[in-house]
Amino acid sequence: MRKLGFITFYLFLLITLQFGCSKNDKSFKINSNPTEITYWQYWTNYEGKAIEHLVNKFNETHPNIKVKMLTVSEPRKKILLSIIGGTPPDVISAAAEWIPEFAKRDALVPLDEYCKETMITKELFIPVFWEMLNLYGHTWSLPTTPTATAIYWNKNLFKEAGLDPEKPPKTLKELEEYSEKLTKKRADGKILQSGFLPSWPPFAFGFYPILFSGSWGNSDTGEVTANKKENIEGWNWTQNIAKKLGGKNIQTFHEECGNYQGPNNPFYASRIAIEVNGVWEGNFISRFAPNIKWGVAPAPTKNGKPATIVNCDCIIIPRGSKHPKEAFEFIEWLMKPENMEELCLLQRKFSPLVYSDRDDFIKKHPNPYIKVFIDLARSEGAGYFPQLTSYELYKRELKRAFEDVMRLEKTPEEALNEVQEKLVKEMDRVKKYQI
Repeated sequence: MRKLGFITFYLFLLITLQFGCSKNDKSFKINSNPTEITYWQYWTNYEGKAIEHLVNKFNETHPNIKVKMLTVSEPRKKILLSIIGGTPPDVISAAAEWIPEFAKRDALVPLDEYCKETMITKELFIPVFWEMLNLYGHTWSLPTTPTATAIYWNKNLFKEAGLDPEKPPKTLKELEEYSEKLTKKRADGKILQSGFLPSWPPFAFGFYPILFSGSWGNSDTGEVTANKKENIEGWNWTQNIAKKLGGKNIQTFHEECGNYQGPNNPFYASRIAIEVNGVWEGNFISRFAPNIKWGVAPAPTKNGKPATIVNCDCIIIPRGSKHPKEAFEFIEWLMKPENMEELCLLQRKFSPLVYSDRDDFIKKHPNPYIKVFIDLARSEGAGYFPQLTSYELYKRELKRAFEDVMRLEKTPEEALNEVQEKLVKEMDRVKKYQI
């Protein structure tokens, strides 16, 4: 019994020395009282369940930290209000386009030192995603689930039209020819089925200038280039397609379309044969139109080289976080390939990590065309909408201008000149009053 008592005492002493504390030291209780960090994210449905799974996995393997996840609606507004009010969460999933405004408002904790300490460098990521999240000389966030843009085609409709269902259009001229073969109209011009309709989906307007080597601006200088000649050329190409269909006919067709995420979406309902869309579209097709046979390929471009427009979700630490060190420990863990890949597989997206561009990740991915998106994101033609504080206004004005172009009410040059003038005035106003 004495021997057993001595062993018990020895073990107690050893544990005490290992933790370097007395029983009154708070650090001795670290396992029984983990540091709780609050994490806000905006994903729902299967995407929300995916991140919830990763959070649970982190909590199970990190007894000293507990991540409390909350799903928030209207996240951009709530994030800014929480920071202004001095009650932000510790870590947040955000959209990449929010970063310029948040950084300018001093609402973010720069991640440079944390990245340096943990050896997280730009070499780990697909270059375009690291680039779009590094502004004003700092790393403000790290990418999580990215997207790139390509063309989808309905193989069933290709076969009905006498086209090879395994061969998408390779050139812009071929895309126009395919579209004419796939379009069905009544004698009065009413569109029953469209081969390719540039105004669907409604957010595709920013993509077409990329096919002509255009760009919308420069993140580093803050320059807006709405009326760049290549942008005008891209929208001229789309307007020529609209002229063949008729502006009023297109408007009527849109009025008959359902919501984007629903079975009446014209691509899911087999009323549009070719569309431009992001990596997420495969998930919606399987949900709303499981009988469609579909394919994905790089969109044809004027110069024949691959081009795409990318975006990504990212993760940030807001200014005022009570536990930034523990928050970054969660971020660092999420950046590890096994965890990032698990999140991206569950959300059915590709990974922002260069390491993930390998056969075993690609083969187990539920999207059979995921390699197309990875290659596009890694191509020299990968671009993104400029990271500007005026992002929301810019996109809103471009959408309105493109609607005018597709209704044949304005030429692309007129519409884009107006956008350019309005954005320059707004940016000058912001600089003058330092808003």
